Amino acid sequence: MGPQFVSGVIVKIISTEPLPGRKQIKDALAVLTDVAYVDMLEGDTECHVRFNTPEDAQIVMKSHKEIQIKNNWKFEVLTGDHEQRYWQKILVDRQAKLNQPREKKRGTEKLIAKAERMRLEKTQQTSKHIRFTDDN
Repeated sequence: MGPQFVSGVIVKIISTEPLPGRKQIKDALAVLTDVAYVDMLEGDTECHVRFNTPEDAQIVMKSHKEIQIKNNWKFEVLTGDHEQRYWQKILVDRQAKLNQPREKKRGTEKLIAKAERMRLEKTQQTSKHIRFTDDN
């Protein structure tokens, strides 16, 4: 079914430098309230954070000064047309993800692929050079 439209739950974070990873942003905001989803690409200077309720988004907006100063981030709650377009993007991204073809491996094919990966890891470990240093 996917996420349902709720007004006032999306906060846009804007930074002057590339944002840290998705997990770091989620952890920084999770101190204040629960974060439903962080939408960003690696190295972006802006991202969207979806909260469970509008109250959660307001909690972040009210106490954002300390986070803003610490991380040099700017916060804004999406409203109106921007919010509508972002919810459309969520639905389009979700459909694209669900419609991706999957590679289906079954039975012996799956076992052979797993054995091949294990053999490759083993050969990579044994082919590493051992270097001895002379500490005299």
